[in-house]
Amino acid sequence: MERKVPKFMTEKLDIIRFFFIVLLGAVALIIAYRPQVVLRGLIVNSNQSLFYIISLIILGFITLITSRVLFYKTNKRKHLTFKNFCTWIVLEIVSIILVLSVFAWSINEPNTRSFTTIIERTTISVFSVLFIPYLVSWLYFSLKEKEKELKEVLAESAEAQLEDVKGLVNFSDEKGVLRMSLRAEDLLYLKSADNYVYIYYLNNKKEIVNYLLRNTLKNIEENNSNTNLIRCHRFYMVNSRNVKLLRKAKDGLLLELDTEAQCEIPVSKTYLSAVSEFFAN
Repeated sequence: MERKVPKFMTEKLDIIRFFFIVLLGAVALIIAYRPQVVLRGLIVNSNQSLFYIISLIILGFITLITSRVLFYKTNKRKHLTFKNFCTWIVLEIVSIILVLSVFAWSINEPNTRSFTTIIERTTISVFSVLFIPYLVSWLYFSLKEKEKELKEVLAESAEAQLEDVKGLVNFSDEKGVLRMSLRAEDLLYLKSADNYVYIYYLNNKKEIVNYLLRNTLKNIEENNSNTNLIRCHRFYMVNSRNVKLLRKAKDGLLLELDTEAQCEIPVSKTYLSAVSEFFAN
């Protein structure tokens, strides 16, 4: 699979930002180097040298804008690869050099500079002005994109952890101290034994095991009203996620759990209507 073009080079807002970074960087370098030094050899003894220097700068950036607009539209239609993008950048710089060279050649007096010489001087000028802004903008947007990707990964990780926490069923003792947390899919049912409750669940080997908790079934029911635990009997609560089927028996309704070993939980007449309605919905 071919590498895709970085997002920061294909999104409209980032392309505009890229242009302004390059523009400001290039102007700053031209001022630092002095226009006469940067563009020496392109304009010879002209009374309007400042006008022509400004014209060269404007023309160069018009070419750059045109290139990026065409790239944006082309990429939307064809989804260019990173290899295509690199080729485009090379052609972009070559285009800027050619456009500026033709302009510089046209405004110079005949026989003062050969076209080859002007191209050589233009190439040096363009690279001295654009190399650093291009590099800085690339590094800036690359770091911004990596930062954005990192934030997305962290957000997804946090969301996944939150989902894991949400997927846990917590059990506290009669004093409110947390004693046990189980994944909802591993919890099977609860069985009351006076002031204790047996919590039946699947261990890592998918074997049915239990944990004895000092608390009442009523307290657990109240504390887990937002879970999949439903009361089905005076002595039982069942995890609805692990109910495989409801079956009528002699003494009423039975809930058969989705376990390897047969496991059936009775439904008393008191809770028959509520349980039937729950599973019907």
